[in-house]
Amino acid sequence: MASIAVIGLGPTGLATGVALASGGHRVLGVDIDSNRIERIQNANPPFHEAGLKPALRRVIRVGRFRVANVFEPMVSEAEFVFLCVGTPSRDDGSMDDGALKTAATSVAKAAIDKRRRTLVVKSTVVPGTTETVIRPILDSSGAPFRIAVNPEFLREGKALADTLHPDRIVIGAGDSVTAKRIRALYRPAKCPVYLTTLRTAEMIKYATNGFLATKVAFANELANLCDVFGVSYDEVHRGLALDPRINPRFLIPGVGFGGSCFPKDIRALAVAGQAHGYDPSLLRAILTQNDQQFLRAVELLESELGSLRAKRIALLGLAFKGGTDDVRESRAVPIAKALKERGAVVIGYDPVATTNFHKAVPDVVIATSIEEALKDADGCIVQADWPAFAKLSAADFLKPMAAPVVVDGRRILKPNRMKGVRLRRIG
Repeated sequence: MASIAVIGLGPTGLATGVALASGGHRVLGVDIDSNRIERIQNANPPFHEAGLKPALRRVIRVGRFRVANVFEPMVSEAEFVFLCVGTPSRDDGSMDDGALKTAATSVAKAAIDKRRRTLVVKSTVVPGTTETVIRPILDSSGAPFRIAVNPEFLREGKALADTLHPDRIVIGAGDSVTAKRIRALYRPAKCPVYLTTLRTAEMIKYATNGFLATKVAFANELANLCDVFGVSYDEVHRGLALDPRINPRFLIPGVGFGGSCFPKDIRALAVAGQAHGYDPSLLRAILTQNDQQFLRAVELLESELGSLRAKRIALLGLAFKGGTDDVRESRAVPIAKALKERGAVVIGYDPVATTNFHKAVPDVVIATSIEEALKDADGCIVQADWPAFAKLSAADFLKPMAAPVVVDGRRILKPNRMKGVRLRRIG
């Protein structure tokens, strides 16, 4: 059993901390947000994450998970310190390492007893950051830190499950002793473990997100071309899947990707590449395609309804995907704004993300149910893949809507259940 401090209790940090505590370790969580700390102390997670609340309640009850907003007592007790702070985009798209530097500095100052600790970077950082930014900060303290990179591969909404049951673990370390110490923390995990260098581990995270985003953008581009040529994307997708070299997963077209990872990570890698004298044209093209894709849903609606002025449009799904309340980079935001610019009245609904969305787009009417959102609507766009939306049938649209025009922006509705509905899908 190890004593672990987790710095930053966002989705990654809290899921990591709870999973490690569930595995028998003593976990000390640190975050500078006092409101967040108070909610976590009361076993009330500050964001929606499946299974997190009961798991958090259990580890707090048995005394394996404690939280605070001060560094020194937490870090002084810890053998391992996990950095899980955010690395958002700056205005130019580059990675903002401000929170990372602040956290590393606080950890260095808190290590006043000069005991040897292992600092594990779980934040997503561009290759070279751990060596050139974090290492010098730790060295300035005079404390003997070991250092490692252990990127996360968590899906929002399923972060706890992914942490408890990972499909792979990547550990970047400068020496075998550090790598073995980190590996021991994950001893119960039944999955491949890849030991590599610091910089390679950092790059693997970006490579993973970049490739998945590429598949989404390709699927969207291909679906748009299928529309142009009058070809069924479903049939093309089935044909693609017959090729053993092509994995058909993540090749589902829609209104584009969003969230806290794909957009910012691709921007950060593209800008970092340019800073090193290389023009990553493919990455830039992926971002351009994604920034335009949401308009396909609006255009399909216009093709059925004509002018959207004064039309009442239901927008189902406000988070960037189902299973989370995260609206960062959600395609619902530009869709809502585009509809408003065309004079439409937008009524939004989401099972958990309405509060966060209302802060981002305050002039959208928020409904409290699917039925309320659809009432008297002239059209509907399904933007997030919540299971409740996938279960909708023709009757659910025909009864409340003024005009049963539905654009399935995530291809989750079943066409054979939509008799009488003017259903449009990308591709």
